[in-house]
Amino acid sequence: MDPADAHPFPPAHALRSRRLLLGIPLTVLAQEAGLAPQVLDAVERGDYDPRSLHTLARRVLARVLDLDL
Repeated sequence: MDPADAHPFPPAHALRSRRLLLGIPLTVLAQEAGLAPQVLDAVERGDYDPRSLHTLARRVLARVLDLDL
């Protein structure tokens, strides 16, 4: 089993849906996670593999969006 598969990242639509449900603007979340807004947008569209995000960004997204990353 690939270690990356042990804790699969939620589907891209789940990230965007959760962010919108919480009323968090993309630019605000991106800044807090230390990401360019374009990168976070690409993650939410499924165009960017979120496993390649730096650890701090993954932790911030997990905490703010209350998702298991």
